[in-house]
Amino acid sequence: MLVRTASALLIVCMVAVPAAASQPRTSFDAAMAQVQAGQYQQAIATLEEAIRANPKGGENFFVLLSVCHLQLADAAKATATLRAGLRVYPESPLLERSLGQLLFREKFDSSEAGTLLAHAAKLLPRDPEAKHYYAQWAYLNARERVCVAQELEALALPGLNDIASLQMNTLLGMCYGRLAQEPDAEKGARLAFQRASEINARQAAYDPVAAIQYVQFLQRQGDDAAAQPIIDQILQRVPQFAPARLEKAKFYDRGGDCARAITEAQLALSSQGNDINSERAAHILLARCHSQLGHADLAAKEQQWIEAHPNPETPRKPPPLQ
Repeated sequence: MLVRTASALLIVCMVAVPAAASQPRTSFDAAMAQVQAGQYQQAIATLEEAIRANPKGGENFFVLLSVCHLQLADAAKATATLRAGLRVYPESPLLERSLGQLLFREKFDSSEAGTLLAHAAKLLPRDPEAKHYYAQWAYLNARERVCVAQELEALALPGLNDIASLQMNTLLGMCYGRLAQEPDAEKGARLAFQRASEINARQAAYDPVAAIQYVQFLQRQGDDAAAQPIIDQILQRVPQFAPARLEKAKFYDRGGDCARAITEAQLALSSQGNDINSERAAHILLARCHSQLGHADLAAKEQQWIEAHPNPETPRKPPPLQ
């Protein structure tokens, strides 16, 4: 939920960047029109010519050029472009933000990315995107207090649209959720997740990934009664979202209703959004429920699948000796 493609994020940022005053607007406008038309190679040529003619014509030329390279799946050139821009504009917060975000996408624990994003967030105090980018890095690098502080500052800024508020409140809830031993952390998490849920419910394009974060928080708090309505909402809006199907299967399993648990687990396995861990969890539940219902053959089949697909951290059993 938290990781969008670097190219998409950079395009969003770039649209808001004004053309540099020292460079004729026609060069930048022409490149922007080419980008919007999907003509990335032509935009690259336009931007490179403008930069050669006037290397200090504007930092936004370098950012847009990096976007073009990303759209053509050339992250190395995108990175080199942003580094070249920083040589011309040392400590430019716009270039630091863009490079930091790109490095973060390539390697979530990049210390250079953290340094760049922290500096950009400090120098762009009215930029909620810069703060949200730094908060994402902080969350994935166990800097939960930094994450909370950045998202609170971002959410206090004017002009946020619903999608930005949804993402920021969700991440804020996740960060608070990791600070369980601190006073008011649970309250802060609940409020953030509730705000995100209210925003999500009124969107035409519902975000099940954000919603399942709320569910998982509530379940860690032992509040299954509050989690179930959110799960039901997810399944009503996105019936093929596997993580919600699995949570519903676990709910029936906990209640001793193995028949309904099996149905939901099977639906989870045929739905979208699974990974090896969720698939294993579904098959483990199926094996247990089939065993409890006396379906020995089906339980054995599920157990065979489990043994053939070990957890990545669990060594595979050696084959029997011949």
